Amino acid sequence: MTSRRPAPRYHLTGMFLVLLGAVLARGLPSAGQDASETDEHLAKVFSQAQAAQQQGDYRTAASCYEEIVKLRPDVAEAWANLGLMHQFLEEYPQANHHFQIALNKNPRLYVPNFFLGLNQLRARQPAMALRYLRVAEGLNPKDEQAAMGLARAYQASHDDTDASKWFSRATEINPADPEAWYGLGIAYLSLQDAAVIQLGKLAQNGPYARSLVAEAFVVQGRIKDAINIYNKLLASPTQPPCLLAALGFAYTQQGSDLAQKAFEDELKKNPGCLAARLGLARLALAKGEFSEALSHAHAAWGADPDFARANVQRIWKGTDPDQLSNATAWLRQNTSSRDSVAQFLVQSVESERTGAEVSSESKGQATEMSAGSQSAGQSPESLWAGGHYKACEAKLRREETPESTARALLLAQCSFYSGDYRTSLAASAVALKRDAQSSPALYWKAKSSQELAADSLERMSSAAPGSAKVHLLLAELHRAGEEFGAAEAEYTQVINSSNDPVAHLGLAQVYYQESQDDKALQQLQFVLRADATNPPGAFLMGQVLVRRHQYPEAIPYLKTALNGSPLSLPQVHSLLARCLAALRDYSGALAELKPALPSDTTGTYHYQLYQIYQKLGDAKAAAAAFQESEELRREEADSGRSKK
Repeated sequence: MTSRRPAPRYHLTGMFLVLLGAVLARGLPSAGQDASETDEHLAKVFSQAQAAQQQGDYRTAASCYEEIVKLRPDVAEAWANLGLMHQFLEEYPQANHHFQIALNKNPRLYVPNFFLGLNQLRARQPAMALRYLRVAEGLNPKDEQAAMGLARAYQASHDDTDASKWFSRATEINPADPEAWYGLGIAYLSLQDAAVIQLGKLAQNGPYARSLVAEAFVVQGRIKDAINIYNKLLASPTQPPCLLAALGFAYTQQGSDLAQKAFEDELKKNPGCLAARLGLARLALAKGEFSEALSHAHAAWGADPDFARANVQRIWKGTDPDQLSNATAWLRQNTSSRDSVAQFLVQSVESERTGAEVSSESKGQATEMSAGSQSAGQSPESLWAGGHYKACEAKLRREETPESTARALLLAQCSFYSGDYRTSLAASAVALKRDAQSSPALYWKAKSSQELAADSLERMSSAAPGSAKVHLLLAELHRAGEEFGAAEAEYTQVINSSNDPVAHLGLAQVYYQESQDDKALQQLQFVLRADATNPPGAFLMGQVLVRRHQYPEAIPYLKTALNGSPLSLPQVHSLLARCLAALRDYSGALAELKPALPSDTTGTYHYQLYQIYQKLGDAKAAAAAFQESEELRREEADSGRSKK
């Protein structure tokens, strides 16, 4: 019985058949009647293969190509097309075999490299996949599928930085592909998670880590908690920029009269903090003082239109809809059409109310308003202090590589405030290469990644409105911000529409973080039935079972989790050690815990080591482990105090 299948997504075979036809048309090297008959037979079989392939009858096409390679075993393209038919029949071992023969004859063929890469990725061999996919992409740099393959291979290798680069490349090739935007958003979220986790390990009580917590509290509506954190951080000698402005926005959301003072104090302390200007514009708008609101907006635009454009929604967000209507009417009646800032503000208000985009013409006018350079003769530091973020970024970018960690951090800071989040992310990466324990670098990495993930969601929503992937990425963004109720609603919607295992895993993570273990287990059972080797699912299942003191049941899952992200490995080893210790296998627990010790920054793992040595009866080793634990705890406490 023949196998007819729908045409695959990969649009490769037409081009490849033409190439194969041209090769076969050269004929056999021998002359005479036999050669002529063979040529005719080859042409007939090749025509049959083409027809079968175009009809989706890949089994018949494969039989034809098998006959062709018997007659012309020297033709790499024939072996590649035979492999392609087995690929479409999902007979991957046979496909790989024929692709390898093709590459042995001609290593510069796109199709065998591309599909061998995908198949290695399917077999969870991302390093091998990268070997083939890099060649494929080099042979066809304009093929979105090669870029997507590379992105997924880097993602599987837990290299989210390179994954984001290749997902971004895929969106450049095909801006309408929601899968590319989804992958890009997830890569950025992973970078954000990694930065937050690392920052928490380095300085959990430091000003940069605490500031991120306060920002998350504002998003969650925990305004009082956020205000408490901000007020405590104000005494710190080192702190993120515009901290008073952040406090002012928190007060604004709370409806407190203290907001005005916070914004004004920020400008006294830091005249270049344009966020404080927007905060004052928002307060004036709320009071109906539209002329004053416009004045503050002009001040922000005059210093840096890129910042103002990227952050203009902070003026309108949370404002009463009737007041927005009043503001629009006032701006239309009391400003000139030549006032590009006022015109941009009108369109911004309308976009806030209707969801329509601000026209590119209006954006350009607002930018041109202060296009005159203010950077001549000024250092990047003075440009930053004056609120000229884009000029600061431009001056720093003229330096091929920032000459110091401080310079890279300033670039990350200036580009973030100018709305160039990709440059901010890249600059934070440069700073982290020079100083892997830089709290400011991790802070900018987390913040820029978060903004880029949100931008990916917006682009994806435009490319595929209503898509389940849109809701899935939105759920991931909510979960990253610890907005668990909103995340649960989005994951549930995805599950109801597509039953995606990724949504089940995300929902399980939400339930775990809310200590709803029974619900988490239900979701994880679905995930692991679909793929028993899923490392994140196995890790979460192990965590749930350990929390329920089901140690024997947790061990197999935690062993599977050892194949997961390097960031999670210390915790996996610690949990496995805890399980083995609970089962009185103290020697096994000791061996399991040791790989986690180099990553211990809080003393937790060394205290666990102390407990194991106690059970083993090694008092000397136990005392040393306890001393190391206490020293690490003190260092962390001192680090937190020094940054307050």
